[in-house]
Amino acid sequence: MLNIQLQNKRILETLADYQSITLKELDSVKLMNRQDTKMVIKTEQLPNVLRMLDRDYFVLQIDGRRISSYESLYYDYATLGLYMKHHNGHSNRYKIRFRKYIESNMSFLEVKFKSNKKRTIKKRIQTDDIEYNLSPTSVEFLKENTPLNIEQLEPSVLVFYRRITLANKDLTERVTIDVNLSFQNYYLREVVEHPDMAIIEVKQERFNRKSPAVQALHKNRVYPIRLSKYCLGVMTCLDSIKRNQFKKKMLQLAKITQNDVYRDIASIDIRHQLV
Repeated sequence: MLNIQLQNKRILETLADYQSITLKELDSVKLMNRQDTKMVIKTEQLPNVLRMLDRDYFVLQIDGRRISSYESLYYDYATLGLYMKHHNGHSNRYKIRFRKYIESNMSFLEVKFKSNKKRTIKKRIQTDDIEYNLSPTSVEFLKENTPLNIEQLEPSVLVFYRRITLANKDLTERVTIDVNLSFQNYYLREVVEHPDMAIIEVKQERFNRKSPAVQALHKNRVYPIRLSKYCLGVMTCLDSIKRNQFKKKMLQLAKITQNDVYRDIASIDIRHQLV
């Protein structure tokens, strides 16, 4: 596995060939109601993929930076009921998270709703910072936008990563690429790193297989995989959590990244939730 600093250096060198787009210009491609297609590649392969896309996409640049740092705090019940809905394949499910854009010091509370029609609907409000205790404003926002029992929600897992954001030249599609992922159980100090994977997400109003990003990834034999950073974080940080339905995905990740840590995650056989 390449050194993380060297990996990032090669990625930045490849991004130098892209035309840039500003955050204000990117606002026209918010896609708050969209269809998401996720794919995973080994981080070492990312420069090769990026070189295939520089003619068709802009790269977001903020204050001279083309890779930005993110921190997310997910909320769930003590029983991890929101995780379990995802694990058990339920549609019409919610994710609750605070997301902080580190360099710009901006934070948002976000509700992500995955419908039974495979659409992702996102709503958010700006906050002063990540909240480890929900403020009255945040509670009211969540009550207005979810059917959840807000009083029982609590911090669950922290996710840290760096993101590249691309937009196609027609400004109808976004592609986000997350690297340098790490996870932390909110109640523990240990941070677990996953530097060997890059998560690519193509965000469109409706799925278009002719998308240059989709085409380029297919040429590299990279195909869609339904993967949640939150669910991966839960499995990474907690041994005593049911994960049987995700076993196949973890074995896919082990094969893609050539890292047996995902095989180890899959091998934990919990048939009943123990937390």
